[in-house]
Order: sequence, then structure tokens, then C-alpha cells
Amino acid sequence: MLELDIRTLLVVTALVSVGSAVALFALWRLQSRRNGAGFWATGMSCVAIGSILISGRGSLPDFISLVVANSFFVVGFLLILRGIRIFAGRSPLLFLDFSLPPIAAVLFYYYNYVDPNINVRIAVLSLVFMVTCFAIVNTLLANKDAPWRTSGFSVVALFGLFGVFHGVRGSIALLSPIEHGLMHTNMSSSLTFLVGIFVLGGSSIALVLLTRATLESELRIASLAVNQTASSIIITDTTGSIKYVNPAFTQKTGYLLEEIVGKTPRILRSGETPAEEYATLWKTLADGNNWRGEFRNRKKNGELYWEIASIAPVKQRNGKISHYVAVKEDITALKNAEKRILHMANHDALTGLPTRRLATDLLMNSLSIAKRNKTKVAVMFVDLDGFKSVNDTLGHDAGDYVLKETATRLSSCIRDVDTVGRVGGDEFWILLSNIVDKNDVIMVAEKLINVLKHPYKMECEEINISASIGIALYPDNAVSPKELINLADQAMYEIKRQGKNNYFFSEKSAPTILP
Repeated sequence: MLELDIRTLLVVTALVSVGSAVALFALWRLQSRRNGAGFWATGMSCVAIGSILISGRGSLPDFISLVVANSFFVVGFLLILRGIRIFAGRSPLLFLDFSLPPIAAVLFYYYNYVDPNINVRIAVLSLVFMVTCFAIVNTLLANKDAPWRTSGFSVVALFGLFGVFHGVRGSIALLSPIEHGLMHTNMSSSLTFLVGIFVLGGSSIALVLLTRATLESELRIASLAVNQTASSIIITDTTGSIKYVNPAFTQKTGYLLEEIVGKTPRILRSGETPAEEYATLWKTLADGNNWRGEFRNRKKNGELYWEIASIAPVKQRNGKISHYVAVKEDITALKNAEKRILHMANHDALTGLPTRRLATDLLMNSLSIAKRNKTKVAVMFVDLDGFKSVNDTLGHDAGDYVLKETATRLSSCIRDVDTVGRVGGDEFWILLSNIVDKNDVIMVAEKLINVLKHPYKMECEEINISASIGIALYPDNAVSPKELINLADQAMYEIKRQGKNNYFFSEKSAPTILP
């Protein structure tokens, strides 16, 4: 017959519970978020304490070795239930948590001191185990779409069988006229403790496997997300050596995984990002902070591209940085769109020349350079003579053709460092930088007059126009951009009054600035 020493079985139960508690506590320590393992470890510890106290029957007072010990069993299983509820993402069963321990403790006390009845005490403890186990089974089976559902069946089987066993045991105890002493060596007591040892040891293993299944599912999802995302992802160690790149990276850069692993991100550098920017990046990461910015990098085929990167340090539980992960988005199309929008905002749509705003900015920059280098700047205000009649007689298509051709002719007469801008319907500015004396400006002005008076040929039409040019010099006539423009405008109107098709210098002198 199966009859084993009960105190020995209690000690084994305590040792199994302690071992389970240690394993589950280690599991809890490894988790980065709450998953109930802490409650599992605490519950197993309570079971171990209860087993030790019960094994002290005869040496310890009955209140300690019976009422308190059995209460530890009740609390232990309720803590395991709470951990399961947290793991499954369910709210705790507060009614059971706060009602079962005091009710069970009162019943243990009553049927030991007031109306001694060991069968009722056994039935009470079995009922608590049965209710708790069935609550665990219900919690795990309710999550039908959980990634750990398959692994959860082992936990369900263990606690389900344990609940059924104690349901039968409690029923037998209530219906039996014979009192079953727990500490007496008999088959019933031996079987009870053997089943308990099996469930405690098996449940701790099942809970660890359940957690592992969850982690594997999360890692699998994270891996699929990283591999399938459209963003480039790079993982490096703290020295910058690349350990992993996702398929999006290889597709965008042209580098294969085996070509890039072991290299550093320097392989992508285009040379256009200042070294100071990289120094700031690495200092930010070394301090444990995230960095976000833009790079213009180079693909394997030499093509340049823009990308925005978010780089974060990967910290272990002790706070030490082990890796860096960079998530990058190709923003070349966005940069090109911004460039086009900026060009459209600052350039004339018809001629492609700078608008008044951009030309003014360029003039201010030229004046700053001229002041520093003690050179001159000429502002030429060009107005087309006879342009209105072109629009009126030949139509706006002809007018547009004349404007575009004029822009081309004006641009051909100046240096690359100079600027032609369209600032009105038929009005243009020409900014001449780094001028030594007035004769340089006269040569350009005469060239402009000559090139614009040549006939414009459009299909079968020959269009003849001319230009009136007003000129103001820095620092001879004025020193501010606004005043230079106004003086050039006034000079242009003066030459129109004198007969057009010529140029005229402003005769106003700039005020003398005393040292």
C-alpha cells in the first residue's frame, strides 16, 4: 500500500515550493513589466511556510500549526490566482482575495477549538483549493486569442486536475463518518501530499513555460515588425560596430547584410555632415539620451540620399548601455519637394529668375561683402520699352516669349557672381557685385542695351523692343538696399523721360559718415 511518512512529505512539499518560489522570483526579476510572476513566487513561498508549520504539529501550538498554516495555504493559492489574472490581463477577483482568507481562518479555528471536526476542516481547505483552481482555469481559458493559449493548456490541466481532486476529497471528507487525521500515515494522506507536490512542481514549470511562450510570441512579433517595416533599422554595439540591419536598409542602401555587419555607419557617410554633428550625436547617446536628426548619406552605388534618423541607446536592467538602435526614414523626396517649393517661392514661374524677395536678400548679402572688402555694388533697374504694345497687339503668349527671351539675354551679359531678377511685369533688377569702378558698370549697361534692341523672332513675327536702365552705386549713391533700389528706379524713369533705350546713373551722393 502507498503509505509514506507525512512529515517527510511535508518537508518535500516545502522544498519543492521553495524551489518553485526561487525560480519564479528569478523569472520576475528578468521581466521588464508586470506579468504576475512576483505573485506566483510569493504564493509558492506562502505554501512553503504553510508546509513547514504543519510539519511542526506536536511541537508548535495548534493555532500556529493548523489555523495559521492552513491560512498560508489559502493565501498562497489566492496569490497564484492573482498572478494568473495579471498575466492574462484581467482584473483581480477582489471578492475572493478579501473574503476567502478570513472566512477560512474562522472556520479552521471554529472546527478545531469550538466544535472539533477534522473532516470539516479538510472540506474547507479542499473547497478553497477547488474554487481557486477553477478560477485559474476559467481565467486562462477565457483568453481565446492569447498567444500563450497553447502553452496555457498545461497550466489549465494541472490546476484543473488539482481542483477536481480536492473537490472529490472534500466531498468524501464531508460524507465519511470516519475522521481522517492529516498527520496519520495512511494512503489518503500520502496521496494528497503526493498530488500536491506534483502540482506545485509541475505548475511552476508550466508557469515558466507559459511566460516563455509569451516572450517568444512578443519576440516573434517584434522580429516580424522589424523585418517587414518600411523604415531602415540598424543595431550597433557601443563601439558603433553594426550587428544587424533589416531588409529595408539593404533595399534602400544596396548593401547586403553580410557586407555591412561588422562595419560602422561611417560606410554611409557622404562627407557633407560636419564632424561636430557626429560628435554631438555620440555624446548624446553616451549620456543615455535619444538623438534625432538628418543625414545626407551615400548608397553603395554612390547615389546621395537624405534620411531622418532617430537613434536610442538600449539599456539593460542595470542601466548599462549595451547597444544602439537607429530607425531611419528616407526623406529624399520630401527634401526635393521642399527644394522645389522654396524655389517656386523665390523664383519667377515664367522666367525662373529670382523674385523681388530673393533678389533683395541677395543684394543685402552683396552689400555686406562689399563693405567688408571695400568694393562697390551696382543696382540696375531695367524696364522694357514698348512691351505693353506687344501684349496688346500680339497677345500674352508673345509677351511671355519676350519676357523669357529677355531673361536669357540679360543673364548672358553678366558674370556668375551677379544676379538677374524679375521684380514686376516687365521690370528686372541686375545686381553687379565686386565692382572696382564705374567703367565696369558702363560696359555692362551698354552690353545690355545692345543685346535687348536686337529683334525678337517668334514664328513669323519680328518683335522690336528696347530697355531703359537706371543705375545706383554702393557706396557712392547710398548704403542701404532700399535706398539703392529707389535711386535706381528714379534713374530709370529719368532715362525714359530723356528718350528711352539708354541708361542713366543716379546723381545723388551718399551722405558722408563721420568716423
